[in-house]
Amino acid sequence: MINSLEDISVLAQKRGPKKLAVLAPEDAEFMNAVKIGWEKGYIEPILIGDIKKMEDVARKVAFNIDKFMKIPQTGQQAISDLGIGKLFSGNLPIVSKGQIPTSHIYRSIIREEAKAGSGMTVSVISFWDIPGIDHLVAFTDTGVTIKPNVKAKAEIIKNAVFVYRLLGHPRPRIAVLSGQREVGGVLDSYKDYEALKRSADSGDFGECELVSATSFTGIFLGENNYRGGDMPVKGDEVPHILVVPCLDTGNVLCKLDFFLDVTRSSLVATSKGPVCIPARSDFSDNIVQQLAMSVVLADEMEKDEH
Repeated sequence: MINSLEDISVLAQKRGPKKLAVLAPEDAEFMNAVKIGWEKGYIEPILIGDIKKMEDVARKVAFNIDKFMKIPQTGQQAISDLGIGKLFSGNLPIVSKGQIPTSHIYRSIIREEAKAGSGMTVSVISFWDIPGIDHLVAFTDTGVTIKPNVKAKAEIIKNAVFVYRLLGHPRPRIAVLSGQREVGGVLDSYKDYEALKRSADSGDFGECELVSATSFTGIFLGENNYRGGDMPVKGDEVPHILVVPCLDTGNVLCKLDFFLDVTRSSLVATSKGPVCIPARSDFSDNIVQQLAMSVVLADEMEKDEH
């Protein structure tokens, strides 16, 4: 069972190196992360983009990339399409964005999933490693669907449950986040929670538990702990998966790692393998951790296929 990012780092060294297409690593933080990931034995990089720009930035971080495959390509969408196409064709198990807008990556994945006929809804899973909680906690969807309806949220839950089972959690706990109000009618996000709770209870998501708490207070402090009630919930009672009501909420929440004592790792779990999507503001150490997460999930998906 994988419970922390430290577990991920240890396993990535054992299971790597894995081939990784890096899309436009033309920034020092991204290239330095590739260097560290290779030195740790996580990855064998395949570099796609402007060769001169990649070579220039590699020199800045003292990384000799002569030995690695370099594929020249121009245009951010074309670079993304080429790398994601290699993932879906089975030529390599992992892709990571470099200095390229994430929207291009999502567009490439959506197109490839449609061509593959997988029926998979593309969603971003952002993990938090939180001190005092004995497992990783994930927010989803934090990057693709702007305002998911209840059907989209059901698919987002299925994606996250699939990933947690790969991490060794056969019955993950899920919370559907929503506000509540006493006047003006029930919020749509709360109606979604009620519908998803019925679906989970009837087995639509397989083995899992969808909890009744819908607020951070209820999830982390207990539903009766608004003014010093019972002790906060134990770490092993905190849900694994937090389904956000909209992209704005998810993106803002998951990026609070910059201010809190938590560590974030985000990815897209496609039907063919993980896609690493570091934020532009991430430093190389955090990007390396996200590469490690992708290596371990790619390995678990390969074993799951066999």
